[in-house]
Amino acid sequence: MRVRCDQMAEDMDHLFHRTQGNLRVFLDRAVPPERADGSSLVFAADEAMLHMALAAGAGAIVLPRKLEPLIPGDSTAAFLVAKHLKVAMALILQRCFDDSRAKFPQDPPIDPRAFVSPEAVIGAGARIAAGAFVGPRAVIGAGAMIGPGCVIEEDARVGAGTILHALVFVGRRCEVGERCEIHPNTTLGSDGYAYAQDERGHHHKVPQLGIVVIEDDVEIQSNCAIDRAAFDTTRIGRGSKLDNLCHIAHNCQVGQHVLLTGGFFMAGSSSVGDHCVTGGRATLTDHVSVCAGVQLGGLSAVTKSVTEPGAYSGYPLQPMKQFLRTTSTLAHLPEMRKRLAELEKKVLELERVRT
Repeated sequence: MRVRCDQMAEDMDHLFHRTQGNLRVFLDRAVPPERADGSSLVFAADEAMLHMALAAGAGAIVLPRKLEPLIPGDSTAAFLVAKHLKVAMALILQRCFDDSRAKFPQDPPIDPRAFVSPEAVIGAGARIAAGAFVGPRAVIGAGAMIGPGCVIEEDARVGAGTILHALVFVGRRCEVGERCEIHPNTTLGSDGYAYAQDERGHHHKVPQLGIVVIEDDVEIQSNCAIDRAAFDTTRIGRGSKLDNLCHIAHNCQVGQHVLLTGGFFMAGSSSVGDHCVTGGRATLTDHVSVCAGVQLGGLSAVTKSVTEPGAYSGYPLQPMKQFLRTTSTLAHLPEMRKRLAELEKKVLELERVRT
């Protein structure tokens, strides 16, 4: 993709404190500073990265305000001083250099090797790749991208501008909002794990009649499984982001703008409030709730509801400061045990002397 720096700066001026230098340069790509050349855009987070980008002859450099005094007056590069460097990087890359849609079919927009039911509704500008299946009465929104081998079952809905990468499954009647991105091998709307045991110890499946709703602007990485509810809705709130290998069980509710990192597991009928963040492999047991504004450390296990915002970790779960004290104590347990044994021995000797 090719963009002129001054046009980019004008279109996204809300991201920058100020700009200077040769803003008329054309930029073909964004690269690390050590790989820069005259048509490259570089994001320099610190002084070392800035000097590296300058030495390599980068065409344009986006940098934080703390580095503004280091901008050389004789450089031929363009400089864009960001209000928030990471936000600027995310939005610039999305708008100017993201080529994730280029792999989808362009002409014809629906690959002849895809199966699309005559009863399905396909919005303007939608793209459907080879091997995809779109079932009866399914709705694909305008500009949506359906990758190879995806399955969109009957009565399911995929919102406008959403991207489903290869081999995504969207179950019957489930809904994916607008501007979502679902990565390969993720399943939305698998059956919840529910069985009734009879007096002989045999297990009988409880049919899952509900749906999954993925609200707008959600991103779900690869190999995630989100189970449909028993009767109502399993929901992922607007703007939430799920890392690889997450499992959300039936009837669960995930709030808005939540970050769930790799290996997060959530058992049935539990909930996570808005703006929560979890570390890798954190786990919630069934029928518990975590209030808004909670951070869970990696490998945490939540077995009771969390009602106060803040940082927690461990199993059993503790406030983060208490958890860190507990963890630091563990390393001293062998020595403490040894000293305790020595004290017990001395006490026994004193008791023998007294008697």
